[in-house]
Amino acid sequence: MESPRRSPDAERYDPPVRRLGWVLERALPLGAFLDDARRRWGDDAGFERLLGHGGLCVSGHPLLPEQPPPAVPAGAWIEAYGFVREPEPVALPDDAILHDDGRLVAVNKPAWLPMQGTRASQRFSLEQRLRERLAGPGLDALHRLDRQTSGVALFARDRETAAWVGRELREGRVAKRYVALVAPPPHERRCEVSGWLGRVPHRTRFCFGLFPAPREGARASHTRFTRLAGDSERALLLAEPSTGRTHQIRVHAASVGSPVVGDDLYGPPFAEGAPGSASRALLHAAALRLRLRDRRELELSAPLPAELLCAASRLG
Repeated sequence: MESPRRSPDAERYDPPVRRLGWVLERALPLGAFLDDARRRWGDDAGFERLLGHGGLCVSGHPLLPEQPPPAVPAGAWIEAYGFVREPEPVALPDDAILHDDGRLVAVNKPAWLPMQGTRASQRFSLEQRLRERLAGPGLDALHRLDRQTSGVALFARDRETAAWVGRELREGRVAKRYVALVAPPPHERRCEVSGWLGRVPHRTRFCFGLFPAPREGARASHTRFTRLAGDSERALLLAEPSTGRTHQIRVHAASVGSPVVGDDLYGPPFAEGAPGSASRALLHAAALRLRLRDRRELELSAPLPAELLCAASRLG
């Protein structure tokens, strides 16, 4: 029997999403529009779940129950995104806040909690959880960590801080260190990967490829890898990216033949007990150093999660 493509944790915390799209032929008052959308979706329980997560979009804008429009105009492009089942909640520990000076907030992001709202849910995100936990204005994500990646994540409480840190990130003045478990180990103790990262076709997921030369839509990228420990099957790597592209470390690790353990997009399918498989992609944003607006330097670190600590303890 063929191994399942995704781990049991992926099915629990990141269930598949169904999508439906159409153009509204005539203007409808809100109640009639919702009745029509429910009929098209064809699953009352699933439609209520979709509405609760803000997965019904009108011309690119989520329709939220607390801010409903009185009517939906003719010609509106409707998109509906709904989980096939409710995702399990992800705990945000009491000690997750690493830094909060009233302007900048740093959090030890748990795996499986998206940084920001997604098409399927405007509510299931670290950003939303922080807004609920921390009283005060703002709290907008300053960068992205993949859903499965854990570690240091930055949020701003005001526009000035967001602009400052955003500029520091864009200009490569924020030093970032990640820890990744990979399989098989790379041939060299140290290596650097450079190239142009751009979208490549995939049937169901966002996927990126590494190209040797510039091309439309691709962006320059660079990561330095250092082997920290390892055996014949796996290795623990320090990854130091000098650019911050989507999926960068995952694509770069896979490009040298050492995909991140548990990464079923750029590595092998999930198979229980296989060296390259885990409950999630074992990538952790371990440390970050940046310069604040008053020119002081701030160093932040997040301890390795249990699954990476356990794997590291078995390596030589």
